Amino acid sequence: MRFKRIYVEIGNMCNMHCLFCSNDSVKKRQMTLEEFKIVLSKIKDYTDYIYLHIKGEPLFHKDFLAILEECNKAKINVNLTTNATLLPEFSDVLLNSPCVRQVNISAHALPYVLSKDKEKYLDGISRFILDNQIDKKIYIQLRLWIKDDEVNNYIFSYLGEKLGKVLDYNKKKIMDKTFLSFDEEFVWPSLNNDFVSDDGKCKGTFTHIGILASGDIVPCCLDSSGAEVLGNIFKDDLGDVINSEKFKAIHNGFKEGKAISALCKRCSYRKRFD
Repeated sequence: MRFKRIYVEIGNMCNMHCLFCSNDSVKKRQMTLEEFKIVLSKIKDYTDYIYLHIKGEPLFHKDFLAILEECNKAKINVNLTTNATLLPEFSDVLLNSPCVRQVNISAHALPYVLSKDKEKYLDGISRFILDNQIDKKIYIQLRLWIKDDEVNNYIFSYLGEKLGKVLDYNKKKIMDKTFLSFDEEFVWPSLNNDFVSDDGKCKGTFTHIGILASGDIVPCCLDSSGAEVLGNIFKDDLGDVINSEKFKAIHNGFKEGKAISALCKRCSYRKRFD
């Protein structure tokens, strides 16, 4: 089995405290560089794309540059999602790295940026977008997943002026390889959530799996707390995990339109795949 992508949470620590991310009790940690090398060695035969996020801010990782270099050596395509507060510091690295394919900018961090820094924050995003137009090497997705007209109008007005574009909800493409992304804010699945249903489908275990900062392997990119651990990448071979009874039960259940795991039964996000 090969996956379209594998999410690797290199760290669940962040320099922001946005309400969009759930406040769970998972122990905060960052993968060491040696641990990340183990991850790369074990997933390389199962995907061509690594996504450096589940929770946490990837650019906040103390060894981010070394991690990116390991991805370069492995010739694996890198996508990452960032709150963009550290983007100016890493802009040149991201734009010039051979392995970076896409950068998703979560603009819903804006309300949590200090008032005096809001223009500086958006300046960093606009400069990154404009600099990418030189070689047009990577894809940039500007995520506006907040239902807040005041915030979104401010972003549209300020960035539009900086980019020399009229940003429009009805036009997803801003410029070459740069797009707007609109989606509904979702509720992170949790065993503490209300029961949703025991039927339905999901892309977890089909298009992707996730690996948490602890090394725990989970069925999807939303299991940030490790409620459904399938194994641990530092100890187990990925092939053995994929062939395990637990993985097969979740995978085959979705094939038949059934949610098998307790977490999936309390996940409202998967209803969009029905």
